[in-house]
Amino acid sequence: MSENIFFNPGDSIASDFDFENAYVAAQIYHHKAAKPVLIAQEKDGKPYFIFDEATAIAEEHAKAKEFSVVKRLK
Repeated sequence: MSENIFFNPGDSIASDFDFENAYVAAQIYHHKAAKPVLIAQEKDGKPYFIFDEATAIAEEHAKAKEFSVVKRLK
């Protein structure tokens, strides 16, 4: 089951082409900020982005891109 969500790529905390590196960065941010964090990817072959879940955009607009949620850290 895939969940799609809109983000402004400029709001990302970090990004990496390797999932394991992205996951470590997400865990560190999640531990420090104590906020839900998402690892998302625009499409296969693109880098993984780490976002604070609160920065999600409810609907598409000019600066937003659609991402698929790969992993959620609550």
